[in-house]
Amino acid sequence: MTDVEMNVKTIQKYFKLSDYASSDMRAFQEIVSLFSETAHIQTATSDEFTGKTEISNFFKVFFGRNEQLKHIMSVRDVANNYQTEWVVAGLKSDGSLFSLHGFDYYQFDNAGKISSLKVEVTQ
Repeated sequence: MTDVEMNVKTIQKYFKLSDYASSDMRAFQEIVSLFSETAHIQTATSDEFTGKTEISNFFKVFFGRNEQLKHIMSVRDVANNYQTEWVVAGLKSDGSLFSLHGFDYYQFDNAGKISSLKVEVTQ
């Protein structure tokens, strides 16, 4: 398997696990394990988190405010930092529904771990 194929599979796994991580601790832990020790996340609100501890804490808050999520995604441009278009529908912990559309941009280290994730929400 090439690095590109492996990285695309990691992105697909990230989204699949995201659908379960609000209520499944194993899925939550697997998502965190996809990131390198020094990874960096920039959220759609320009918040930034660096390192596994900060990333884990970010995901605890994010998944903690959602009861259920369903993602559909497609990697659109591998040459452009694995640009991935996505949509998500969700049920928040307060019972309200939401939907979003956006793009993620991924970079990977030599071990195939996510080293950088930038999230953009378009609607």
